[in-house]
Amino acid sequence: MRRIIVKEGPLVFLRNVLVMEVVAAIFVYALSFLENYEMLYRTWGIVKFIRYDLFLILIFSGFQLVYVSLLFLDWYFSHFEITEKEITKKSGLIFRHRKSIDASGIVSVETYHSPLGRMMRHATIILHHQSGRVIKMKNLASADDYTHIIKQMVHSSSGQIPTQSISSIIKQGEGLSIEFKETLRFDKRREEVSKEIERMVMKTIVAYLNTEGGTLIIGVSDTGDIVGLESDYNTLPKKNRDGFENHFSQLIKTMIGLQLIKYISIKFERINNLDVCMVSVGESGKPAYLRNGNQNEDFFVRVGNSTHPFKMSETAEYIKTHWK
Repeated sequence: MRRIIVKEGPLVFLRNVLVMEVVAAIFVYALSFLENYEMLYRTWGIVKFIRYDLFLILIFSGFQLVYVSLLFLDWYFSHFEITEKEITKKSGLIFRHRKSIDASGIVSVETYHSPLGRMMRHATIILHHQSGRVIKMKNLASADDYTHIIKQMVHSSSGQIPTQSISSIIKQGEGLSIEFKETLRFDKRREEVSKEIERMVMKTIVAYLNTEGGTLIIGVSDTGDIVGLESDYNTLPKKNRDGFENHFSQLIKTMIGLQLIKYISIKFERINNLDVCMVSVGESGKPAYLRNGNQNEDFFVRVGNSTHPFKMSETAEYIKTHWK
């Protein structure tokens, strides 16, 4: 994995300026009780060259220019470095500071969208480390892409896929590495169990395995509405989470293969009094195929925010370049 440089967005610099403006105003106000500015003006002999009101403007403008410039340079030269083993924050103008966390210790990766950040299509990535440390990469453009890269890095280092709460992922909506499915096997329109719906779910998982991983949430409509898993539960011998997980594992075994189940984990969460299931899929170390009933195998990849089948010639070329 190459080194990736991640720079925090301009809202971070703007926030620092606003905070410093407040601090500077309090400092200047407090200083006025200790020293009379007009006395300084006359003591320094500046009265011969410039009016008092211009003296105040120049002094305070110069003071602002200095600290705004320092804040800008500090923001400009600060960044995060993502490598195969760790994430490092580098900051400081003269004396450079380094703070690193090892990728294998990251237990959760979350994305937070502030109202202003959402308008700018920026977000903050929050990393929770097993040591208790919390690292925030603030106001990032393409935050979803960086989140995906970090998750894959953690998976490569520790074999685990860090997950955030399902409700927070649902709020992000469908995208490059997130997809919603209403059910695992129940066709609500026909009111019956559907093998085709099961195949659609497994197809998405295969595409994630063959690309760069992703997250599939079952029990949520395309628009992000929570519909729950009750309709699936009612089709199973064991009508609960255990029954759902057992059937899901059986589908993986028969349609994809147990040798790839190490890249797949599932998690349940209760939202609006309804069960929702999240399937976290890592990038596979080898090609994954979807088995058909006629013993043929199909190959799928993730292109943008949709799943695409590849022809035999396309599959051979993709495998040759993707798994070097």
